[in-house]
Amino acid sequence: MRSSYLLVAVVALTLSLGSWSYGQNETPDGATSGQPQRERPNRPRRDQIDPSTDEVLQTIRAAVGPTDEQMEQIVARYRQLRRDQRSAMREMMPDMRRGGQRPRDREGQQGRNRQGRRGMMEKMRAVLKPINAQFLADSRAILDAARQEAWDGCAAGLDLMPQRGRGGRGGFDPATGPNVGDEAPDFELTDLDENKLSLSSLRGKPVVIEFGSYTCPVFRRKVNDLADLRSEYGDDVQWIMIYTLEAHPTDGRVAPVNTRAGIEIPQHTSFEKRLECAKLCAEKLDLKLHVLVDGYENKVTDAYSGRPNRGYVLDAEGKVVSKQVWIEVGATRTALDAILQQRKDSDKPTRTTRPS
Repeated sequence: MRSSYLLVAVVALTLSLGSWSYGQNETPDGATSGQPQRERPNRPRRDQIDPSTDEVLQTIRAAVGPTDEQMEQIVARYRQLRRDQRSAMREMMPDMRRGGQRPRDREGQQGRNRQGRRGMMEKMRAVLKPINAQFLADSRAILDAARQEAWDGCAAGLDLMPQRGRGGRGGFDPATGPNVGDEAPDFELTDLDENKLSLSSLRGKPVVIEFGSYTCPVFRRKVNDLADLRSEYGDDVQWIMIYTLEAHPTDGRVAPVNTRAGIEIPQHTSFEKRLECAKLCAEKLDLKLHVLVDGYENKVTDAYSGRPNRGYVLDAEGKVVSKQVWIEVGATRTALDAILQQRKDSDKPTRTTRPS
């Protein structure tokens, strides 16, 4: 009998200690865990959004030109969009594991044939359509009336569909192309008069390089502002535009703003076709700078990661001083002022002290 009482006491003590330990391991949200809580490392989230490289946000900034306050609100709404999209997709595909893995059979099939995948994509687009439309409407309401017209031209061309493995669209990698401090890759291209011009022949003055095409609405919108900037610096700076692939050809992702403006150009099928488009662009936009045409193989565009409207500022020795995903007046002016001021400082005579 005594041994029975002793056994009961030991069990009761064990249970009470276990309950106390169990209570000590509660998680912050009130759930419990049988293991001691360990501080989790502060790992960056896979779906973090970087406004400086995200394709959608960079397009909005370049095409609409929102104020800093407006852009901050749009970024916040964009992050909410991506959260809403993930929640909707999880609800739509309950059979998928949280880790994104799909069960496979012995033949390695992923449980869906090609037709099934197309049906899934159509369903996903239908589910996400009202979510995307809400983001577009909310973002437009953030802007003032003067910028809403630019937004209407930009919004129709935005691709808001998420891509697997990246937070949002991603798309613009600032590491591609030459970086600040690198020597810009040399090239030799044909101008509109079919004369050759090499980058190395422009040494001795700062050089601004802009990539663009006639079907790029952002490029067209900046023509006048960049022309004003060129007039500010006169002959102190050399400016070249490199005509590249069409941003919104009729056989690609059409921008409605182009259709309204009557700009309907298919993607180039030869260098001659690209040269024709470059001449048309220079004529219609009255471009007053040296226009060069990239070859049909797009070697210079690829070397500089120039699509669709990247910009570079080079110093007199051909080193990259500024690199812009979308060329901007402010960033270009800042870089040029720094180069020219450094040259002035270096040209000042050094003061010497005469011995007494």
